[in-house]
Amino acid sequence: MGIDLDRFLETSAQVDLADVAWHAVPERRLHDAALRTVRYFQLVESSTLHYVRVLTGTSSWRDPELSSFVTAWLYEEEFHGRAFRRFLAAYGDPAPVVARPAVFEARSFGERFDELGQRALSRFWPGAWPAVHMVWGAIQELTTYHAYRALGARAGHPELAVLCERIGKQELRHFAYYYRQAERRLGADAHARRVVSTALRIGWRPVGLGMSAPEEACHALSFLFDGAEGTEIAAIEARVRLLPGLEWFDLFGAWVTRHGVGRAPRDWLAPVE
Repeated sequence: MGIDLDRFLETSAQVDLADVAWHAVPERRLHDAALRTVRYFQLVESSTLHYVRVLTGTSSWRDPELSSFVTAWLYEEEFHGRAFRRFLAAYGDPAPVVARPAVFEARSFGERFDELGQRALSRFWPGAWPAVHMVWGAIQELTTYHAYRALGARAGHPELAVLCERIGKQELRHFAYYYRQAERRLGADAHARRVVSTALRIGWRPVGLGMSAPEEACHALSFLFDGAEGTEIAAIEARVRLLPGLEWFDLFGAWVTRHGVGRAPRDWLAPVE
């Protein structure tokens, strides 16, 4: 899973959508459940800038390798949000135009508290905090990779499937870098393993939560993964548990169980004719 940083930076690019048949997007209708999930990920991808805004206030940003990677990662993620926005506009259900500062200011109390905690803890554990970000990033990127595979398959929309495949390939590349960094940093530092476990137990939540309402995250996890009844969340947890010191990781399954997220109704998964 190793990725050379120079190669990653040199090959970084916005997702290629030159051959997407945008004119055909409105010809295939989506179930409301699928459309709601697309809107969720459009917001998630478009909120990446806010994550980096917080990251720059922590000790992770002082690591030159990580800051270089995050710069390229942010560039690619920005165009994921733009791709979904373009799809929604072509579909006839454009995402609302909201100024980014307004979105940032509207984030939840939990998100604000988490940001303050990150800054404080990174000052207390400056050497270990980059490992926290690498593990966190690995979990979230692996989740989005699985999510886009499921969205492309379950929505029943050809052009959306192309978007999901192209974006998913970049998410997998992001995951590879995060995961390899996490593996190296955890394997070399017992203190980092303890700090990461503590941080995850205190603050980890599914991707997108904080910039969107909990019910939207619950809906997406039901539509995409069948919640606690499906196999995808267990597969994500199993991969995380291969990291040194994270053999205990079960937070994803615990979250969906606690929030009562179950299997998607069958009619959600059938395209609307």
